[in-house]
Amino acid sequence: MTEYPWADDGLVACISVTVMPSADAAIHALLPGAQEMASFEAAQEASWADDGLVSHTITIQTDHHVIVWEDNGYLGASEEQFRRLCEPGPAGSVFVNVNAVSRLLLGEDGQITREFDPLFRRETDEGEGDPLPAEAALDWSMGRHISSSLLLIASYTGLSEPFDPDWFESPRARHWLLRY
Repeated sequence: MTEYPWADDGLVACISVTVMPSADAAIHALLPGAQEMASFEAAQEASWADDGLVSHTITIQTDHHVIVWEDNGYLGASEEQFRRLCEPGPAGSVFVNVNAVSRLLLGEDGQITREFDPLFRRETDEGEGDPLPAEAALDWSMGRHISSSLLLIASYTGLSEPFDPDWFESPRARHWLLRY
């Protein structure tokens, strides 16, 4: 099983995986008016210069999945948007902010099937929906809860390609601005 030590080192993002047919479909499930940017640099510059609430969001299309990385964003973990992301099939999303607020959602067919706070997932389950067998094998302790969330999402959605922060600068990365 792939490990993600970088994810537990101060990550502030919302990472979603969906089986939507395209990055355009996934991004517009989050926010229909999303604006595509020419590059990573252009998107970062525009998000920093904007006075409103803006998220630089990156999409990566794999063979069967779209990965959506909202830098300091949260839409993928919002109920309405997540239901749209999981409409065509299995989807997962994990959100974490600087205040140690986190949320993990799993769902399909437009329904949320599992939801919990990965930071507080322990031997007893405090979440909604039936725990998945894969949850028991993961380390939910502080400092490992986000990488465990990514492992659970990959397992649930069937994502075989490991999460990789180098995607941001790859030619297949597409960059968007989401204005909330």
